[in-house]
Amino acid sequence: MEQVVYRFIAGVLCFGAFVQSIAAEEAALLSPKAVDRRMEFQGNEHVVLGEELPNRQPQEDEKSNLLKNLDYGALFEVEMGHNYKDGKTEITMATIELGVGLQIIDWLRGDLVFLYEEDDTEPMEVDQAILTLGNTDEFPLFMQFGKMYVPFGNFDSFFVSDPIVLELGETLERGVLLGFEKGGVRAGLTAFNGDVETDGENHADNLVAAVSYGMEVDDISLDFGAAWIRNIMDSDGLTGVLDDAGYVYTSDDIGGLNAWATAAAGPATLIVEYVKTLDDVEIDGVDIGMQPDSVNLELGFALSDRLDVAAKVEKSSDVADWFAEDRYGVVGSFLLTETEIFSAALALEYLREDFGNGAENADVVTAQLALEF
Repeated sequence: MEQVVYRFIAGVLCFGAFVQSIAAEEAALLSPKAVDRRMEFQGNEHVVLGEELPNRQPQEDEKSNLLKNLDYGALFEVEMGHNYKDGKTEITMATIELGVGLQIIDWLRGDLVFLYEEDDTEPMEVDQAILTLGNTDEFPLFMQFGKMYVPFGNFDSFFVSDPIVLELGETLERGVLLGFEKGGVRAGLTAFNGDVETDGENHADNLVAAVSYGMEVDDISLDFGAAWIRNIMDSDGLTGVLDDAGYVYTSDDIGGLNAWATAAAGPATLIVEYVKTLDDVEIDGVDIGMQPDSVNLELGFALSDRLDVAAKVEKSSDVADWFAEDRYGVVGSFLLTETEIFSAALALEYLREDFGNGAENADVVTAQLALEF
């Protein structure tokens, strides 16, 4: 363990030296001029045998105005991690995300996101495809249709690695959401078709009800919320556990509860989130007597406009060897550059993972380079 600590301290010192060298080049990094990313089309006049064709300018103007409402972006994340338990060092293309959104008219919008995650999504796949009906600036009700992350959980984190609450609760499915948004209050009821068969049938019988509230006064902000899901076994993490073990889940629904809060005051931000199953897990009709739950607590500080640090503690129970029972660590992230077009950041993370059931504990150091535009 002492060697692990010494190596981590050495990594932090190297990271600090790198930060200092980058800061010296700050002026050069911020020098690129922003450009207009919107595509503009000009109308053309067409002449045949000396006669002008009917004016096509209105159609070209309509196309140009539509494309002005086009939003697009991309995210690239490369990670290098070393696990001291098995002595392995891996370099992965952790994330490639490409997204486009189009505000067609005031009350109709479409969003499409493609995602690649090494070892999880090969090749790149459609991550989200959502049509939104509504304009909450004019009327508080709206509807969404398509493939979406259902609103069960918030999953805020400063860290490179996903918190266990996300592993237990994040659910990406095809569904329909009826939402409400006004005066900081957000609420939604979502019906969706999960991957897990319930009572031997596969249909859109899963539900999520969620509500949250956000407020901001001067440099103090507070967001908090709660959600209930009819069958938490449809979460991506738990479905993956069952698939890996070769189980087919066909028993009754296992309810789930999520509660979260994110508070910020000046340079400090506190993140708290809790996920719990409300019933014993049944696999292939057999009650295994487990009710998994997890809590994530993170405290972060902005030391400057470019440098953030954070620490975390995670506690989980009834998770077998699926996830760590105790997890804690620290992370530092440095904004390399930021313009109106793109931003780049470097993060260094250390996590200690303690597993139950006699499983070997792990110390993991991960460095991440991220580019977003």
